[in-house]
Amino acid sequence: MDNDDVTAVDKNAASAVGTYTGMFGPHKITVSIEKIIGRSLTGYSIVTGNERAFSGPWQTVPEGIAFIAKEPGDHPEDGFFTLTFNSKAKTLSGRWDANDKKKPSVDLVLNHRVFRYNAKVGEYPQASQRLLKESDVENMRPEELRIMRNEIYARHGYNFQLEDMQTHFANVEWYMPVVLDVKDKLTALETKNAALIKRYENYGAAYYDRFGR
Repeated sequence: MDNDDVTAVDKNAASAVGTYTGMFGPHKITVSIEKIIGRSLTGYSIVTGNERAFSGPWQTVPEGIAFIAKEPGDHPEDGFFTLTFNSKAKTLSGRWDANDKKKPSVDLVLNHRVFRYNAKVGEYPQASQRLLKESDVENMRPEELRIMRNEIYARHGYNFQLEDMQTHFANVEWYMPVVLDVKDKLTALETKNAALIKRYENYGAAYYDRFGR
């Protein structure tokens, strides 16, 4: 392999570094390729409330690079990714296999995407844009309030642990799971609004049906 070939391979591999998101069965997953050093690749995945590191070797293929990246193996849900990076389409495609052979493989097609906080997205963007008043939430149903509150966290890329929230936001185009904790990412306004919404959420759960509101 001459110097030009080495340079081409290095550039091709380097272009794979980044974040990719898509569906992991019924859930959304984000896969982050963090570093490529020599012939080794490292990164992590985040899905269903879990963040797991992975590492493994890569090789050049016509589309770009292909790699098998293994998770540590100290968690019952660990496994390994067999993925191909398409340098033109900027996609990762392949599958994830659990270490537990009784569990089925999960096919993956993930698109390159950079997470950006956007206060304007969602059904209830006002919860991230202005300080809410009691009159804004007092007549809303508990389930509406719950979505409103969790949208605040979703805008910051929170990876939900609750099954129903995972399912709901998996079907939301703008949502991208990137972190397990957003407490330090919320604005002061969002923190106040989340507390107000939660208060009415709890109140509504107890009294909504009783009063027929």
